[in-house]
Amino acid sequence: MRNRAVTTVSTAFLLAIICLPGCVYVPGELTGMSAVPAVQSFEAAPAVLSAGEYSTLTWTVKGASKVVIDNNIGNVALSGNMPVSPGVTTTYTITASNSLGSTSARTQIIVAGSAVQEATGKSPLIQSFYSDKNYVNPGDAVTLYWNTAEATQVSLEPGGRVSTPGSKVVSPYVTSDYVLTASNPYGSVRSVVTVVVNAASGSQAGQKGVVLSTIPEESGSLVKNNTVYTVQEVACVGDTTANLASRAFLSFNITGIPQNAVIEQATLDLSGYGQIGNPTYSVSNWGNMGALEVYFYQYGVLANLDTMAYNRPAMPVSEGDITDYPISPWYVDVTSSSAGEQVIQNLVRSGQTRCQFRIQFFTSTNWDGKADMLCFDDAKLIVKYIIP
Repeated sequence: MRNRAVTTVSTAFLLAIICLPGCVYVPGELTGMSAVPAVQSFEAAPAVLSAGEYSTLTWTVKGASKVVIDNNIGNVALSGNMPVSPGVTTTYTITASNSLGSTSARTQIIVAGSAVQEATGKSPLIQSFYSDKNYVNPGDAVTLYWNTAEATQVSLEPGGRVSTPGSKVVSPYVTSDYVLTASNPYGSVRSVVTVVVNAASGSQAGQKGVVLSTIPEESGSLVKNNTVYTVQEVACVGDTTANLASRAFLSFNITGIPQNAVIEQATLDLSGYGQIGNPTYSVSNWGNMGALEVYFYQYGVLANLDTMAYNRPAMPVSEGDITDYPISPWYVDVTSSSAGEQVIQNLVRSGQTRCQFRIQFFTSTNWDGKADMLCFDDAKLIVKYIIP
């Protein structure tokens, strides 16, 4: 579990999250390292440059006690970025280690005109990208399949980075485009699969949409213990066994929505929630957490979550004062704020890459000494739009 503050939340609360079904798995850092570290990303941008120009190495590592990059860079933090200017084509290796072992990853920066580039350069290739259904009803499951060659990175939008060959099940509510991109230091290629969803009664012709999952490394919660705020990687809202309040933060990648799109409807799908204890609005004494409140709040990344992120006033969504919870299916209209501002439309038109939310209970804790939480790591953002 990422732990970005100067203290940690109570062990009892964490064990509750681990032991109860329906919530997200929490890695075993309660008793120390339990697995070899993982290099989640290690990239160079740009990957091809001319002599004297700079590229930026960017990396993210999880579960390591030591991270080293070769070529005289040395020890680095678990995540970060660094400008480099190699004189010749250079392969950089990052090595993450802990008491159980080590993991390495490599990325290459091609210096134009070098012998390595001329001898080995091959463009990536998408060998196949298709769906098992091309025409479906709203919400039907569709499986996408793909295979690539010569690619060092493959991504599916909406969705993010994927392995190759691979597959993914999607459930579009409106006609949707899925874009597969394969890249390496010599270039990138893309392919589009369109799944046509039969129009429901009253829907607008030409409407498209995306179903976005939360970005795990950018979604989590902030637990308050007096003046200390601790970041956790599970997006849970409620209180802990120590009566500490937790607020959830959800991040969605909206880069797949065209900048000229006109947003018709946006829905925050909370139906995949996990539950701990008995968070409720109806109980008059112990157990009453008050209304569940949903806000638009652009916080950036988990490392930015602090006392301001927890306490700063935010913009409530149009249906963001919820007293009937938990329910399933559970859909919250987030097309606009309670004041009528088209927040997601504005984010898309201004070229923003993220749409983010803060979720909290009106009552910070019910003081019953029990963990009462709702966890939203499986939340979805469903955006329907048209292209004028």
